[in-house]
Amino acid sequence: MKDYLVLFGFGIIVIVLFMNVFGGNDERSRGITGPLSNEERTYDELPDEQAKTDIVSAMEQSSPEDAEEMVSEHFPLIDTVRTDQGISKVYVTRKFTIPELAELLSETLEPEEKSEFTDNKQVIVYPDDFVIMKESEEEPGVVFIELANDQFVRNHYSPGFFSGLLTYAVLNRMLNSNNWAEKQAGRCRASNDCYGGYSMYGGYRSGDTGTFRGSSGRGGGPGTGK
Repeated sequence: MKDYLVLFGFGIIVIVLFMNVFGGNDERSRGITGPLSNEERTYDELPDEQAKTDIVSAMEQSSPEDAEEMVSEHFPLIDTVRTDQGISKVYVTRKFTIPELAELLSETLEPEEKSEFTDNKQVIVYPDDFVIMKESEEEPGVVFIELANDQFVRNHYSPGFFSGLLTYAVLNRMLNSNNWAEKQAGRCRASNDCYGGYSMYGGYRSGDTGTFRGSSGRGGGPGTGK
């Protein structure tokens, strides 16, 4: 009888281990990068931030070397859009309006270009990065701070997104191209698959742009979410 109980207990352990490794339908088995993971994230789960006065004080005393250091040191990262043609990291704040944020960032680290505030979005440009601030369409008062490298903007963004923000001449100069805007606009019209700014629930349309889903900052790789 004792031997039977030992064997029975051992069998239960084997079954449990087998289910953990090969079964289940949780995030471990399906990954964190597919559409389900984006839909499951909610605004109630946004990370906590420091007090607004503390953020301002810390930034005023900082001397960042680049835009990524400046943004990542003071705002929480919520997502990463990563492809084999560039990377965009998305931070968030509920403490600042976009004009306040653009002014604070510009005073902390002088940009090469700073757009006007138009249609609930604003852009400041540094040597290697675009800082694109956009208010959430789903949750007013939530501001996404998208830190996109030049490569990501060049390969994925629709020029139409920058209408009223940056001229095509400025975009061409910042992206080191004589006619990026014209060529990219043609590619966007042909493919209907250009990026038009971050949306937490996957995709944002701007003119002729298509959808482009972000991959979770906890995972993802080239081409995820496109």
